[in-house]
Amino acid sequence: MRIKLILPALKERRDAAFRPIKYSLFPPLSLMTIAALTPPGHEITIEDEHVEEINLEDDADIVGMTVYISSAERAYELADWFRKRGSKVVMGGIHPTTMPQEALQHTDSVVLGAAEKTWPQVIRDIERGGLKPYYADSRQGGCLSVPAARRDLMKKGAYLVHNTMIVSRGCPNKCEFCYNQSFNGHSFQLRPIAEVVRELQGFKSSHVFFLDDNFLSNRSYVMRLLPHLESRGLIWQCAGSIDIAEDPKYLEMLRRAGCRSIFIGFESLSRASLREAHKTRNLRCDYARSIRRIHEAGIMINASFVFGFDHDDPGIFERTLEFVCRNSLETCTFHILTPYPGTALFKRLLGEGRILHRDWSKYDTRHVVFRPRGMTMRQLQDGYDWIQKECYTMHNILRRSRGASPNFLRRFLLNIGWKKCDALWKQLVRFNLVGAALPLLERTLGRNKSKKETHAGNPSPDRSDEAEPPGGEVASACDKGKVLSSSAD
Repeated sequence: MRIKLILPALKERRDAAFRPIKYSLFPPLSLMTIAALTPPGHEITIEDEHVEEINLEDDADIVGMTVYISSAERAYELADWFRKRGSKVVMGGIHPTTMPQEALQHTDSVVLGAAEKTWPQVIRDIERGGLKPYYADSRQGGCLSVPAARRDLMKKGAYLVHNTMIVSRGCPNKCEFCYNQSFNGHSFQLRPIAEVVRELQGFKSSHVFFLDDNFLSNRSYVMRLLPHLESRGLIWQCAGSIDIAEDPKYLEMLRRAGCRSIFIGFESLSRASLREAHKTRNLRCDYARSIRRIHEAGIMINASFVFGFDHDDPGIFERTLEFVCRNSLETCTFHILTPYPGTALFKRLLGEGRILHRDWSKYDTRHVVFRPRGMTMRQLQDGYDWIQKECYTMHNILRRSRGASPNFLRRFLLNIGWKKCDALWKQLVRFNLVGAALPLLERTLGRNKSKKETHAGNPSPDRSDEAEPPGGEVASACDKGKVLSSSAD
Protein backbone atom coordinates (compact mmCIF):
# COMPACT_ATOMS: atom_id res chain seq x y z
CA MET A 1 0.00 0.00 0.00
CA ARG A 2 0.98 3.65 -0.43
CA ILE A 3 1.20 5.26 3.01
CA LYS A 4 1.39 9.03 3.41
CA LEU A 5 2.39 10.42 6.82
CA ILE A 6 1.59 14.09 7.44
CA LEU A 7 2.47 16.64 10.10
CA PRO A 8 -0.25 19.29 9.63
CA ALA A 9 0.86 22.86 10.17
CA LEU A 10 0.20 24.58 13.46
CA LYS A 11 -2.07 27.61 13.28
CA GLU A 12 0.99 29.82 13.69
CA ARG A 13 2.25 28.63 10.28
CA ARG A 14 -0.35 30.81 8.59
CA ASP A 15 0.23 33.91 10.72
CA ALA A 16 1.97 36.94 9.24
CA ALA A 17 4.59 36.80 12.02
CA PHE A 18 5.45 33.14 11.41
CA ARG A 19 9.17 32.47 11.80
CA PRO A 20 10.02 29.54 9.50
CA ILE A 21 13.24 28.65 11.33
CA LYS A 22 11.22 27.80 14.44
CA TYR A 23 9.70 24.78 12.67
CA SER A 24 12.76 23.97 10.57
CA LEU A 25 14.77 23.01 13.64
CA PHE A 26 13.84 19.30 13.71
CA PRO A 27 12.30 16.81 11.29
CA PRO A 28 9.10 15.12 12.58
CA LEU A 29 10.61 12.35 14.70
CA SER A 30 7.16 10.98 15.44
CA LEU A 31 6.40 10.28 11.79
CA MET A 32 9.88 8.87 11.10
CA THR A 33 9.31 6.51 14.03
CA ILE A 34 5.88 5.52 12.72
CA ALA A 35 7.51 4.78 9.36
CA ALA A 36 9.98 2.50 11.14
CA LEU A 37 7.10 0.72 12.88
CA THR A 38 5.35 0.02 9.56
CA PRO A 39 5.58 -3.60 8.40
CA PRO A 40 7.82 -4.03 5.33
CA GLY A 41 6.52 -4.02 1.79
CA HIS A 42 4.75 -0.65 1.75
CA GLU A 43 5.68 2.64 0.05
CA ILE A 44 6.01 5.44 2.64
CA THR A 45 6.32 9.21 2.24
CA ILE A 46 6.50 11.92 4.91
CA GLU A 47 5.24 15.49 4.44
CA ASP A 48 5.77 18.25 7.01
CA GLU A 49 3.52 21.20 6.22
CA HIS A 50 5.80 23.58 8.13
CA VAL A 51 8.49 23.23 5.45
CA GLU A 52 6.56 22.16 2.35
CA GLU A 53 3.12 22.16 0.76
CA ILE A 54 1.03 19.02 1.17
CA ASN A 55 0.47 17.17 -2.12
CA LEU A 56 -3.31 17.14 -2.17
CA GLU A 57 -3.48 15.13 -5.40
CA ASP A 58 -1.67 12.17 -3.91
CA ASP A 59 -3.72 8.96 -4.13
CA ALA A 60 -2.56 7.30 -0.93
CA ASP A 61 -4.16 4.16 0.45
CA ILE A 62 -3.48 5.32 4.03
CA VAL A 63 -2.97 8.84 5.37
CA GLY A 64 -1.60 9.02 8.91
CA MET A 65 -1.36 12.26 10.88
CA THR A 66 0.21 13.40 14.12
CA VAL A 67 -2.03 16.16 15.48
CA TYR A 68 -1.32 18.88 18.04
CA ILE A 69 -4.11 20.96 19.53
CA SER A 70 -3.48 24.11 17.48
CA SER A 71 -3.08 22.06 14.29
CA ALA A 72 -6.37 20.21 14.81
CA GLU A 73 -8.40 22.49 12.54
CA ARG A 74 -5.94 22.02 9.68
CA ALA A 75 -5.69 18.28 10.33
CA TYR A 76 -9.46 17.93 10.08
CA GLU A 77 -9.46 19.85 6.77
CA LEU A 78 -6.81 17.52 5.33
CA ALA A 79 -8.53 14.42 6.71
CA ASP A 80 -11.86 15.38 5.14
CA TRP A 81 -10.12 16.00 1.79
CA PHE A 82 -8.25 12.70 1.65
CA ARG A 83 -11.23 10.66 2.83
CA LYS A 84 -13.25 12.08 -0.07
CA ARG A 85 -10.46 10.88 -2.37
CA GLY A 86 -10.80 7.36 -0.96
CA SER A 87 -7.88 7.22 1.49
CA LYS A 88 -8.18 5.62 4.90
CA VAL A 89 -7.21 8.32 7.41
CA VAL A 90 -5.73 7.54 10.83
CA MET A 91 -4.96 10.21 13.45
CA GLY A 92 -2.88 10.09 16.58
CA GLY A 93 -0.94 12.37 18.88
CA ILE A 94 -1.78 14.58 21.81
CA HIS A 95 -5.06 16.10 20.66
CA PRO A 96 -6.79 12.98 19.24
CA THR A 97 -5.76 11.11 22.38
CA THR A 98 -7.49 13.63 24.64
CA MET A 99 -10.43 14.39 22.26
CA PRO A 100 -10.99 11.06 20.45
CA GLN A 101 -14.71 11.49 19.75
CA GLU A 102 -14.11 14.88 18.17
CA ALA A 103 -11.28 13.51 16.01
CA LEU A 104 -13.36 10.51 14.90
CA GLN A 105 -15.80 12.88 13.19
CA HIS A 106 -13.07 13.53 10.61
CA THR A 107 -11.02 10.34 10.53
CA ASP A 108 -11.51 6.61 10.07
CA SER A 109 -9.56 5.63 13.16
CA VAL A 110 -7.85 7.18 16.19
CA VAL A 111 -4.68 5.86 17.81
CA LEU A 112 -4.77 6.65 21.53
CA GLY A 113 -1.44 7.29 23.21
CA ALA A 114 1.68 5.42 22.15
CA ALA A 115 1.63 3.59 18.83
CA GLU A 116 4.50 1.11 18.76
CA LYS A 117 2.16 -1.77 19.65
CA THR A 118 -0.93 -0.55 17.81
CA TRP A 119 0.33 0.90 14.49
CA PRO A 120 1.36 -2.46 12.98
CA GLN A 121 -2.10 -3.78 13.94
CA VAL A 122 -3.71 -0.77 12.21
CA ILE A 123 -1.89 -1.69 8.98
CA ARG A 124 -2.89 -5.34 9.23
CA ASP A 125 -6.55 -4.45 9.88
CA ILE A 126 -6.66 -2.11 6.88
CA GLU A 127 -5.20 -4.87 4.70
CA ARG A 128 -7.98 -7.20 5.90
CA GLY A 129 -10.70 -4.56 5.64
CA GLY A 130 -11.39 -4.56 9.38
CA LEU A 131 -10.16 -1.14 10.59
CA LYS A 132 -11.43 -0.33 14.10
CA PRO A 133 -12.45 3.18 15.22
CA TYR A 134 -10.01 3.23 18.16
CA TYR A 135 -6.69 1.62 18.97
CA ALA A 136 -5.00 1.81 22.36
CA ASP A 137 -2.18 -0.05 24.06
CA SER A 138 -3.54 -0.88 27.51
CA ARG A 139 -0.11 -1.83 28.88
CA GLN A 140 1.78 0.87 30.74
CA GLY A 141 5.13 0.91 32.43
CA GLY A 142 7.95 -1.51 31.82
CA CYS A 143 10.65 -1.08 29.21
CA LEU A 144 10.26 1.30 26.27
CA SER A 145 11.41 -0.18 22.98
CA VAL A 146 11.11 1.72 19.72
CA PRO A 147 12.98 1.19 16.45
CA ALA A 148 15.47 3.69 15.08
CA ALA A 149 13.62 6.39 13.17
CA ARG A 150 13.52 6.28 9.35
CA ARG A 151 15.81 9.28 8.86
CA ASP A 152 16.24 8.34 5.20
CA LEU A 153 12.71 9.71 4.67
CA MET A 154 13.41 13.22 6.00
CA LYS A 155 14.19 16.15 3.74
CA LYS A 156 17.67 16.86 5.05
CA GLY A 157 18.07 20.35 3.63
CA ALA A 158 14.85 21.51 5.30
CA TYR A 159 16.04 21.06 8.90
CA LEU A 160 18.85 22.40 11.05
CA VAL A 161 19.20 19.43 13.44
CA HIS A 162 19.03 15.96 11.87
CA ASN A 163 19.94 13.77 14.83
CA THR A 164 16.97 13.75 17.21
CA MET A 165 15.87 10.87 19.40
CA ILE A 166 14.26 9.87 22.68
CA VAL A 167 15.50 7.56 25.42
CA SER A 168 12.42 7.81 27.66
CA ARG A 169 8.72 8.50 27.73
CA GLY A 170 6.85 10.40 30.40
CA CYS A 171 7.97 12.65 33.22
CA PRO A 172 8.09 12.13 37.00
CA ASN A 173 6.73 15.64 37.59
CA LYS A 174 2.97 16.10 37.82
CA CYS A 175 2.50 19.73 36.80
CA GLU A 176 -1.15 20.78 36.69
CA PHE A 177 -0.89 22.39 33.24
CA CYS A 178 1.11 19.64 31.49
CA TYR A 179 -0.49 17.23 29.02
CA ASN A 180 1.89 14.44 30.03
CA GLN A 181 -0.45 12.54 32.35
CA SER A 182 -3.30 12.72 29.84
CA PHE A 183 -1.07 11.31 27.10
CA ASN A 184 1.35 9.01 28.92
CA GLY A 185 -0.58 8.28 32.09
CA HIS A 186 1.61 8.13 35.19
CA SER A 187 4.19 5.78 33.68
CA PHE A 188 7.82 6.64 33.05
CA GLN A 189 9.59 4.31 30.63
CA LEU A 190 13.24 3.98 29.63
CA ARG A 191 14.73 2.46 26.49
CA PRO A 192 17.40 -0.24 26.85
CA ILE A 193 20.87 1.34 26.77
CA ALA A 194 21.99 -1.07 24.02
CA GLU A 195 19.08 0.03 21.81
CA VAL A 196 19.98 3.68 22.32
CA VAL A 197 23.66 3.05 21.53
CA ARG A 198 22.75 1.23 18.29
CA GLU A 199 20.71 4.23 17.16
CA LEU A 200 23.51 6.63 18.06
CA GLN A 201 25.91 4.62 15.93
CA GLY A 202 23.83 5.46 12.87
CA PHE A 203 24.29 9.22 13.26
CA LYS A 204 26.56 10.88 10.72
CA SER A 205 27.26 14.12 12.60
CA SER A 206 28.37 14.85 16.14
CA HIS A 207 25.36 16.86 17.30
CA VAL A 208 22.35 15.18 18.95
CA PHE A 209 19.16 16.66 20.37
CA PHE A 210 17.29 14.49 22.87
CA LEU A 211 13.57 15.33 22.70
CA ASP A 212 12.56 13.58 25.93
CA ASP A 213 10.23 15.52 28.22
CA ASN A 214 12.79 15.16 31.00
CA PHE A 215 15.96 13.46 29.74
CA LEU A 216 17.87 13.92 32.99
CA SER A 217 15.20 12.76 35.45
CA ASN A 218 16.52 9.21 36.03
CA ARG A 219 20.06 9.87 37.16
CA SER A 220 21.21 6.24 37.41
CA TYR A 221 20.11 5.61 33.81
CA VAL A 222 21.80 8.76 32.53
CA MET A 223 25.02 7.86 34.37
CA ARG A 224 25.09 4.53 32.52
CA LEU A 225 24.49 6.31 29.19
CA LEU A 226 27.09 9.07 29.64
CA PRO A 227 30.20 6.94 28.88
CA HIS A 228 28.70 5.99 25.51
CA LEU A 229 27.99 9.64 24.67
CA GLU A 230 31.47 10.73 25.78
CA SER A 231 33.30 7.95 23.91
CA ARG A 232 31.64 8.97 20.64
CA GLY A 233 32.64 12.61 21.11
CA LEU A 234 29.05 13.81 20.77
CA ILE A 235 27.74 17.25 21.70
CA TRP A 236 24.13 17.21 22.74
CA GLN A 237 21.16 19.15 24.09
CA CYS A 238 18.24 17.98 26.20
CA ALA A 239 15.57 18.92 28.75
CA GLY A 240 15.84 18.54 32.50
CA SER A 241 14.64 19.85 35.85
CA ILE A 242 16.33 22.67 37.75
CA ASP A 243 17.20 20.38 40.66
CA ILE A 244 20.06 18.82 38.67
CA ALA A 245 22.07 21.83 39.87
CA GLU A 246 22.04 20.42 43.41
CA ASP A 247 24.88 18.10 42.36
CA PRO A 248 27.79 20.04 40.76
CA LYS A 249 29.70 16.80 40.15
CA TYR A 250 26.78 15.48 38.11
CA LEU A 251 26.77 18.69 36.07
CA GLU A 252 30.48 18.35 35.39
CA MET A 253 29.98 14.76 34.22
CA LEU A 254 27.20 15.89 31.90
CA ARG A 255 29.39 18.54 30.34
CA ARG A 256 32.36 16.17 29.92
CA ALA A 257 30.01 13.73 28.15
CA GLY A 258 29.00 16.46 25.68
CA CYS A 259 25.99 18.21 27.22
CA ARG A 260 25.99 21.82 26.04
CA SER A 261 22.45 23.09 26.61
CA ILE A 262 19.48 22.17 28.82
CA PHE A 263 15.87 23.25 28.44
CA ILE A 264 14.61 23.93 31.97
CA GLY A 265 11.05 24.74 33.02
CA PHE A 266 11.43 27.48 35.61
CA GLU A 267 7.71 28.23 35.04
CA SER A 268 7.45 31.08 37.57
CA LEU A 269 9.41 33.22 40.03
CA SER A 270 6.53 33.01 42.50
CA ARG A 271 6.48 30.25 45.11
CA ALA A 272 2.70 30.50 45.28
CA SER A 273 2.44 29.95 41.52
CA LEU A 274 4.84 26.99 41.68
CA ARG A 275 2.69 25.42 44.41
CA GLU A 276 -0.40 26.06 42.32
CA ALA A 277 1.23 24.31 39.33
CA HIS A 278 2.43 21.42 41.55
CA LYS A 279 6.01 22.14 40.46
CA THR A 280 7.38 20.80 43.72
CA ARG A 281 10.97 20.21 42.56
CA ASN A 282 11.39 23.89 41.77
CA LEU A 283 10.23 24.89 45.25
CA ARG A 284 13.34 23.31 46.73
CA CYS A 285 15.76 25.30 44.57
CA ASP A 286 17.36 28.73 44.72
CA TYR A 287 17.06 29.71 41.07
CA ALA A 288 20.02 32.11 40.98
CA ARG A 289 22.37 29.66 42.67
CA SER A 290 21.21 26.82 40.40
CA ILE A 291 21.74 28.91 37.28
CA ARG A 292 25.20 29.89 38.45
CA ARG A 293 26.18 26.25 39.04
CA ILE A 294 24.94 25.16 35.61
CA HIS A 295 26.82 28.01 33.97
CA GLU A 296 29.97 27.23 35.92
CA ALA A 297 29.81 23.70 34.52
CA GLY A 298 29.87 25.19 31.01
CA ILE A 299 26.26 24.34 30.15
CA MET A 300 23.81 26.79 28.59
CA ILE A 301 20.18 27.17 29.65
CA ASN A 302 17.04 27.61 27.59
CA ALA A 303 14.66 28.82 30.28
CA SER A 304 10.89 28.41 30.05
CA PHE A 305 8.45 30.68 31.88
CA VAL A 306 4.64 30.56 32.05
CA PHE A 307 2.39 33.53 32.82
CA GLY A 308 -1.21 33.63 34.00
CA PHE A 309 -1.20 31.60 37.19
CA ASP A 310 -3.78 32.69 39.75
CA HIS A 311 -1.08 34.30 41.89
CA ASP A 312 0.49 36.28 39.02
CA ASP A 313 -0.01 40.04 39.02
CA PRO A 314 0.73 42.56 36.24
CA GLY A 315 4.25 43.12 37.60
CA ILE A 316 5.31 39.52 36.95
CA PHE A 317 6.54 40.35 33.44
CA GLU A 318 8.99 43.07 34.48
CA ARG A 319 10.23 41.00 37.41
CA THR A 320 10.82 38.02 35.15
CA LEU A 321 12.71 40.05 32.55
CA GLU A 322 14.91 41.58 35.24
CA PHE A 323 15.65 38.10 36.63
CA VAL A 324 16.44 36.73 33.16
CA CYS A 325 18.90 39.53 32.40
CA ARG A 326 20.47 39.61 35.86
CA ASN A 327 21.23 35.90 35.72
CA SER A 328 22.48 35.90 32.12
CA LEU A 329 20.07 33.25 30.85
CA GLU A 330 21.15 32.45 27.30
CA THR A 331 17.73 31.99 25.69
CA CYS A 332 14.16 32.01 26.97
CA THR A 333 10.79 30.78 25.83
CA PHE A 334 7.68 32.41 27.27
CA HIS A 335 4.16 31.02 27.38
CA ILE A 336 0.67 32.05 28.37
CA LEU A 337 -0.81 29.43 30.69
CA THR A 338 -2.98 27.23 28.48
CA PRO A 339 -5.52 24.67 29.76
CA TYR A 340 -5.05 21.75 27.38
CA PRO A 341 -7.91 19.22 27.29
CA GLY A 342 -7.13 16.22 29.45
CA THR A 343 -5.05 18.16 31.97
CA ALA A 344 -5.90 18.84 35.58
CA LEU A 345 -5.79 22.56 34.76
CA PHE A 346 -8.47 22.22 32.09
CA LYS A 347 -10.71 20.28 34.47
CA ARG A 348 -10.28 22.85 37.22
CA LEU A 349 -10.84 25.94 35.07
CA LEU A 350 -13.80 24.31 33.33
CA GLY A 351 -15.37 23.60 36.71
CA GLU A 352 -14.81 27.23 37.71
CA GLY A 353 -16.42 28.50 34.49
CA ARG A 354 -13.23 30.24 33.37
CA ILE A 355 -12.64 28.60 29.97
CA LEU A 356 -13.47 31.19 27.32
CA HIS A 357 -13.96 28.98 24.25
CA ARG A 358 -12.81 25.83 22.48
CA ASP A 359 -11.25 27.39 19.42
CA TRP A 360 -8.28 25.02 19.52
CA SER A 361 -6.30 27.14 17.06
CA LYS A 362 -5.84 29.67 19.88
CA TYR A 363 -4.58 27.03 22.35
CA ASP A 364 -0.96 27.69 21.37
CA THR A 365 0.40 29.36 24.57
CA ARG A 366 0.41 32.66 22.67
CA HIS A 367 -3.25 33.60 23.25
CA VAL A 368 -5.36 34.00 26.39
CA VAL A 369 -8.10 31.34 26.38
CA PHE A 370 -9.28 31.59 30.00
CA ARG A 371 -10.09 34.26 32.59
CA PRO A 372 -7.07 34.90 34.82
CA ARG A 373 -7.47 35.95 38.44
CA GLY A 374 -4.57 38.27 39.23
CA MET A 375 -4.89 40.48 36.16
CA THR A 376 -7.23 41.16 33.27
CA MET A 377 -7.12 39.18 30.04
CA ARG A 378 -5.77 42.28 28.30
CA GLN A 379 -2.99 42.69 30.85
CA LEU A 380 -1.98 39.05 30.45
CA GLN A 381 -1.89 39.27 26.65
CA ASP A 382 -0.09 42.62 26.59
CA GLY A 383 2.43 41.50 29.22
CA TYR A 384 3.24 38.37 27.27
CA ASP A 385 3.65 40.31 24.02
CA TRP A 386 5.87 42.83 25.81
CA ILE A 387 8.31 40.33 27.33
CA GLN A 388 8.54 38.36 24.09
CA LYS A 389 9.77 41.52 22.39
CA GLU A 390 11.83 43.03 25.20
CA CYS A 391 13.85 39.92 26.00
CA TYR A 392 15.33 39.97 22.51
CA THR A 393 16.02 43.66 22.02
CA MET A 394 19.70 44.39 21.36
CA HIS A 395 19.93 46.09 24.75
CA ASN A 396 18.67 43.05 26.66
CA ILE A 397 20.62 40.58 24.52
CA LEU A 398 23.73 42.45 25.64
CA ARG A 399 22.53 42.46 29.25
CA ARG A 400 21.98 38.71 29.20
CA SER A 401 25.34 38.10 27.51
CA ARG A 402 27.43 40.22 29.85
CA GLY A 403 29.29 38.70 32.75
CA ALA A 404 29.63 35.47 30.80
CA SER A 405 33.42 35.55 30.36
CA PRO A 406 34.82 33.81 28.38
CA ASN A 407 31.52 33.00 26.63
CA PHE A 408 30.15 36.46 25.94
CA LEU A 409 30.60 36.25 22.16
CA ARG A 410 29.05 32.78 21.99
CA ARG A 411 25.95 33.85 23.89
CA PHE A 412 25.65 37.06 21.90
CA LEU A 413 25.93 35.36 18.52
CA LEU A 414 23.51 32.62 19.57
CA ASN A 415 20.82 35.20 20.30
CA ILE A 416 21.54 37.21 17.15
CA GLY A 417 21.37 34.07 15.01
CA TRP A 418 18.13 32.89 16.61
CA LYS A 419 16.16 36.13 16.75
CA LYS A 420 17.77 38.72 14.48
CA CYS A 421 18.38 36.82 11.24
CA ASP A 422 14.86 35.96 10.11
CA ALA A 423 15.43 37.31 6.59
CA LEU A 424 18.42 34.98 6.18
CA TRP A 425 16.57 32.00 7.66
CA LYS A 426 13.64 32.57 5.31
CA GLN A 427 15.96 32.31 2.32
CA LEU A 428 17.66 29.20 3.69
CA VAL A 429 14.25 27.62 4.25
CA ARG A 430 13.06 28.71 0.81
CA PHE A 431 16.02 27.09 -0.97
CA ASN A 432 16.14 24.02 1.28
CA LEU A 433 19.53 24.97 2.74
CA VAL A 434 18.81 25.11 6.48
CA GLY A 435 20.94 22.05 7.12
CA ALA A 436 23.99 23.95 5.84
CA ALA A 437 24.01 25.95 9.08
CA LEU A 438 24.50 22.86 11.28
CA PRO A 439 28.34 22.99 11.28
CA LEU A 440 28.17 26.53 12.64
CA LEU A 441 25.83 25.42 15.44
CA GLU A 442 28.08 22.47 16.27
CA ARG A 443 31.14 24.73 16.36
CA THR A 444 29.42 27.18 18.66
CA LEU A 445 28.15 24.53 21.06
CA GLY A 446 31.43 22.66 21.06
CA ARG A 447 33.30 25.62 22.54
CA ASN A 448 31.62 25.52 25.93
CA LYS A 449 34.08 25.15 28.78
CA SER A 450 33.55 24.67 32.47
CA LYS A 451 34.93 26.93 35.16
CA LYS A 452 37.68 24.44 35.96
CA GLU A 453 38.83 24.30 32.34
CA THR A 454 38.90 28.04 31.74
CA HIS A 455 40.23 29.01 35.19
CA ALA A 456 38.41 32.25 34.50
CA GLY A 457 35.08 31.02 35.79
CA ASN A 458 31.63 31.94 34.71
CA PRO A 459 30.49 34.12 37.60
CA SER A 460 26.96 35.14 38.28
CA PRO A 461 26.40 38.68 37.00
CA ASP A 462 25.16 39.70 40.42
CA ARG A 463 26.63 37.94 43.46
CA SER A 464 24.16 39.75 45.69
CA ASP A 465 21.66 37.05 44.68
CA GLU A 466 23.34 34.79 47.23
CA ALA A 467 21.99 36.95 50.03
CA GLU A 468 18.39 36.36 49.00
CA PRO A 469 16.49 33.46 50.56
CA PRO A 470 16.24 30.26 48.50
CA GLY A 471 12.95 30.19 46.64
CA GLY A 472 11.66 33.50 47.99
CA GLU A 473 8.41 34.91 46.62
CA VAL A 474 10.30 36.06 43.57
CA ALA A 475 12.96 33.38 43.92
CA SER A 476 16.21 35.39 43.99
CA ALA A 477 15.06 38.11 41.58
CA CYS A 478 12.56 40.88 42.39
CA ASP A 479 8.96 25.86 29.26
CA LYS A 480 8.55 18.51 16.42
CA GLY A 481 5.75 15.61 18.65
CA LYS A 482 4.15 13.64 20.56
CA VAL A 483 3.30 10.99 18.10
CA LEU A 484 0.80 9.18 16.10
CA SER A 485 2.11 8.43 18.58
CA SER A 486 5.40 7.22 20.04
CA SER A 487 6.00 10.31 22.18
CA ALA A 488 8.88 11.14 19.91
CA ASP A 489 8.54 14.90 19.38
